[in-house]
Amino acid sequence: MDDGLDLLQLPMAEAATQFLVDKLVEAVSASAKVVVEHENFQVLVDILDSIKQVLLDLEEGGDIFQLEALMRELEQDIDEALELIAFCTIKCRIYLLLHCRAISKQLEDVTRRMGRRLASIPSSSLRGDEQLKAVVDDLSLVMKEAIFPYKDNEAKLCQTLEPENSSILSDVGVQQAILMDIGRTVGIEDLSRNPAAFRIELDLLRKDVEDSKDANDMRLFGVVSGMFDKWLQSNEQPGQSDEANAVHPYHKRLEPLYEAFVCPLTKQVMQDPATLENGQTYERVAIERWIQKCKEDGRRLLCPMTGQEVSTAVKPSLALRNTIEEWTQRNEQARIEIVRQIVTSGSDDADIVFGLSDLQTLCRKNRMNKHKVRSEGLIPLIVDLLKNGEEVRYLALSTLRLLAENDDDCKDAIGVTNLQRVVKCLSREHTKEREGAVSLLYELSKSYALCEKIGATTGAILILVGILSSNSEDLTAVGHAELTLANLERCDNNVKQMAENGRLQPLLKRLVEGPEEVRIGMAEDLSVVPMTSEDKSRAAQRAAFALVEMLGSHNSMARAAALKALCSLSTLPSNGNLLIEAGVLAPLMRDLFVLGATQVPTKQKEISASVLANVVSSGANWETVSVDKDGNTLTSEHTVHNFLQLIGITGPTIEAKVLQVLVGLASSNKAVTKVVQHIRSAAATVSLIQFLEAPHSDLRVTSVRLLMLLSPHMGQELADGLRVTTRQLGTLIKLLASDCSMEEQAVAAGLLANLPMKDIHLTQAMLDEGAPALLIQRLEDLKRGVARVGDRKHITPFQTGIVGILVRFTYALDEQAVLDLATNYNFTELFTSLLQSGGSDELQISAALALENLSVKSSQLSTFPDPPQPKGIYRFACFKQPSPLLGICPVHTGVCTAKETFCLVHSNALLPLVSCLDHRNPDVVEAAIGALSTLLMDTVDIERGSQVLQNAGGIPPILVIMQEHRTEVLRQRAVWMVERVLRNADLASQISGNAHVNTALVDAFRYGNSQAKQLAERALKHLNKIPNFSGVFPQV
Repeated sequence: MDDGLDLLQLPMAEAATQFLVDKLVEAVSASAKVVVEHENFQVLVDILDSIKQVLLDLEEGGDIFQLEALMRELEQDIDEALELIAFCTIKCRIYLLLHCRAISKQLEDVTRRMGRRLASIPSSSLRGDEQLKAVVDDLSLVMKEAIFPYKDNEAKLCQTLEPENSSILSDVGVQQAILMDIGRTVGIEDLSRNPAAFRIELDLLRKDVEDSKDANDMRLFGVVSGMFDKWLQSNEQPGQSDEANAVHPYHKRLEPLYEAFVCPLTKQVMQDPATLENGQTYERVAIERWIQKCKEDGRRLLCPMTGQEVSTAVKPSLALRNTIEEWTQRNEQARIEIVRQIVTSGSDDADIVFGLSDLQTLCRKNRMNKHKVRSEGLIPLIVDLLKNGEEVRYLALSTLRLLAENDDDCKDAIGVTNLQRVVKCLSREHTKEREGAVSLLYELSKSYALCEKIGATTGAILILVGILSSNSEDLTAVGHAELTLANLERCDNNVKQMAENGRLQPLLKRLVEGPEEVRIGMAEDLSVVPMTSEDKSRAAQRAAFALVEMLGSHNSMARAAALKALCSLSTLPSNGNLLIEAGVLAPLMRDLFVLGATQVPTKQKEISASVLANVVSSGANWETVSVDKDGNTLTSEHTVHNFLQLIGITGPTIEAKVLQVLVGLASSNKAVTKVVQHIRSAAATVSLIQFLEAPHSDLRVTSVRLLMLLSPHMGQELADGLRVTTRQLGTLIKLLASDCSMEEQAVAAGLLANLPMKDIHLTQAMLDEGAPALLIQRLEDLKRGVARVGDRKHITPFQTGIVGILVRFTYALDEQAVLDLATNYNFTELFTSLLQSGGSDELQISAALALENLSVKSSQLSTFPDPPQPKGIYRFACFKQPSPLLGICPVHTGVCTAKETFCLVHSNALLPLVSCLDHRNPDVVEAAIGALSTLLMDTVDIERGSQVLQNAGGIPPILVIMQEHRTEVLRQRAVWMVERVLRNADLASQISGNAHVNTALVDAFRYGNSQAKQLAERALKHLNKIPNFSGVFPQV
């Protein structure tokens, strides 16, 4: 069997080896075609060839069955190498140059990983071949220590282009050196002779950058393309002979060009004229190049113009050079004056375009011309041109940028003009114009003195930030916008503006890393800057610890500024845990509770209380965090007592915030029990109730909310306090009909609804205060949609609270006054309609509970009328049977109505109650099943009640409830109802065939509580599953 398996596996193993070998051959072939990092990829080729040979040797003399896992791992490594090779094949040369360090690192990683794979080849797989083992060991060692170095000049170039070196990159010499290095690396030896080839490479780089969508790639492209554009502009030397041509009518006034000024070789005006021994004058560079060419070609040295043989000696023609310079200066000055005339004479846009283009030529040719332009007062005139047409605006922007480059005086001259026009160009749709405006602002922002003015120009920072976040394909504009903002960050006012427009990082950096006075200013700014939730989250992650540290400063201004910033950040609930981790609780408690000479100002206490309230209400994990050196927590008795004491000795603002802290504590299921215990030990219940009379709405609303949260745990104490001690029950009820906010009314209603339902004295007190009529009127108002703006979110809790209060009156139906109330307001139909309204779960629970209480009373209120007396001879019963009475309720065996006897059958409440039986909330189901169970009480006709329940479709969902066993209470109630339904023989016959019912009853019989077991036993007897004489459980 094993030999056969080996024979089967051998071809498979050989095929796997051959597959890897083929991949290696593919990788070797592809590596040889990579034109960049050629030396490194040649090393990779050698290594891949060696791996291939090792695999072939293993196939021939080793045990390749043991290497299955290794070969799978090698396949992954080779695939990674192929991906890298493909990357280096399809990307352009500049892109690969800018990523040379990453490529080198990836080559090292994949090679060393393959080396570790080879080192893990077990000796047993080599079958004792020591020579093969030595080859594998040597190769793996070489690969594990493989280094793929990148060239020093390439590394230096990449390092220079890093963002932190932006100041160096502004140097024109550095820019030119970088361009030359890039050109040589990609095979362009003389950039000045072949700029078109560099432009082609840049276009390829643009495509690769757009494909990568990497922010740093976009930045690098913007930097390199910007350098190249500047270089092109500075090297675009127009034919000097054109200067004297009358290309524009104004130029007819220029001094004509003399033939002696023109080099016979270059046909351009000479800048450095040099004379041969025969008296012929040429441009020095041109004639020296001619001489060198003659030497290289082995030709006799002849004068290009006369053909005379001459020597290599050339002499400078100083007189001619001076004459040319004087002529040039006169003509350049005249051309600048011509531009001024064009701009000021109301010329059309075509003339202005000509003038600006000529001005740019002059400024590129001679730096001194910038000084002349500024002296002639042309800069304000050029800025005014930004209100002209699109082409003029673009040329005006590029001219201003050219003037500003490396010239602080021109920058200052532009700075005193109306920069608003420049900023307006930022928002233009035309890409070139927008690029021109961003580039100009970038040049101006290099001057610290202008940074503040740029920031103060309306919309400048907003639009620049918008350009960065617009995912624009205009990489040049994006790159210059980023650099401009980086320069503007040097001014604090600009930093604040950036934060207001969503660029928070500069502010946060200065807040965390700056000196104290800067940190104070940044904290102040952070406290007032409008932030989104995402902004607040980022700010807290970056600055929370620094702000908490400032709370411990001896500088009161630092503490106050940090506190205000924390107040802003704490309004985002998700920041709660981060602020607690930063240690914010202890300094906040210190500020709140320290009294005497060292206490903080009242305003600061208010802010501390606000921050603490926000943190505690955020849902953060504060329960176990120590807040002082004694190890007290927020729920310690000492702390809670301090909060209660603080409420009584401070102003309403702090009192409201401290109450909010207590609200946060009471909102925690883990903490509320301790809070209640400490309030009781401080005997503070009455004090808290008295805040219901507070004139400040914030204080009143918060106190009501706190009492509402406490009411489930100390309801009777609150009821007694409201009714007897403070007599403020009336105040709370009147609040429901007052002009206060619906939020306050909703909280008040929730508090009253949570008070003990069966406290008859409290119910009577509410009757005396006229609560029922007021509550029903408020329900009618809500039904009609009577609500103010902003109240809509509070309608549901308000309605739920009102219904919860009304339910309490159904617990006191034995009182005649309450019975009359329920009859007069037709409580049965009221609660039925509320059940059908589709309100909150709490509302449906309350409505179902009320219907249950009302239905319990029905059997007492239902009356059986006397039969009519027969007349004449028929008055004797022996002669005729009495006529049956009409309108008798099948359940209560008397006359019933919805209004007077609260009958569920006549109020059409059965279907809404049955529809609640499949509710997702088991508490709603429990309330509904409680109301339906009143149809099967001992005081009604159980057999007919079962039939009514069946007709309403209620029995199938009750059976499902019993089977699902969602809660023990639900199962017990369902079993109780099923046992009673099974007393109806017809229904028992229908149910008995349901195996699931039998299983559920058996389950309740075995595992339920004592009452459920007893009920299940009875039900099983009805189904003849247990003998009737059985008495497993005693009767209860």
